[in-house]
Amino acid sequence: MTSTALPVPGSGSAALSGMAGIETRRLLRNPIFVVGVALAFGVLALMVLTNDDPQYTDLLPIPLIPAFFVGLTSLVAMARQTRSTEAAAEAVGTAPGTEAQRTSALAFACLVPFGVGLVFVAVEVALAASLGVAEQEWWFGTLPDWQVWSILVSSGPVACLGGALLGVLTGRWLRFPGAPAVVAVAAVLVSFAGSVPIAYGDSSELRLWVPWPMWHSGTLEDGTQELMAGNPLAHLGYLLSLCVAALLVAVWHDRTARTPRLRGAIIGTVVVGLACLVLSMTTGPDDNRISEPVPFRVE
Repeated sequence: MTSTALPVPGSGSAALSGMAGIETRRLLRNPIFVVGVALAFGVLALMVLTNDDPQYTDLLPIPLIPAFFVGLTSLVAMARQTRSTEAAAEAVGTAPGTEAQRTSALAFACLVPFGVGLVFVAVEVALAASLGVAEQEWWFGTLPDWQVWSILVSSGPVACLGGALLGVLTGRWLRFPGAPAVVAVAAVLVSFAGSVPIAYGDSSELRLWVPWPMWHSGTLEDGTQELMAGNPLAHLGYLLSLCVAALLVAVWHDRTARTPRLRGAIIGTVVVGLACLVLSMTTGPDDNRISEPVPFRVE
């Protein structure tokens, strides 16, 4: 692993700000992360350039592009960066700040993938406003804005943030070779297996325990679209709770930081997250909504 220059130990917010700046710049120069960002926007550009007919545009699933390319690459990049930071500290002999402070600095760098996700969604919405969406996407004009935005933000920016924070958590707690790749593959498999088979059933809302659940599906055969059950705003709260929990548990790795206050914060985050998960499953539409076939698509 490559080492990096470490900030001079200081006190208070100044030292933390210095470490956060270094970790942010390291992530911005990380080729894994840069390639992930390039692929996400490259795929979006390819979709726009090769799509001459807006009736093939599906707005809600598109944030999964940065979730996959940016979120997963951020997971791997941040896990490696977390490990290399500690390796550099050991090589120097005197670590800057505490491990908990270094974890907080790494978490600050995770705002970069979150920002990338926000930009991606903003570009996507601007394209939809200018190019139009498919006629069969009835939800775009009928769903309340807060529901549409909750799905877009949770599926894109928050998924990117969660992937990066999961990388920090992985780097802190898992030391075996290939751990970041294993966790990345596991995240994809769990989200797919825990969501897709359930999404089309009578209890579709049970899929919402996974970090990347399906919210929308459709077919090009007759143009029907399907919006899955559940409360997207409550699910956004659940995902944000997972992000906070990942950070707090990563900080918990530092034995000197295991205070009653941190323990209480972890317990409180778990309680809030579970409450949001229950609300996401029990409020909002309790069944999937399917649009009528588009007449010119039916043979």
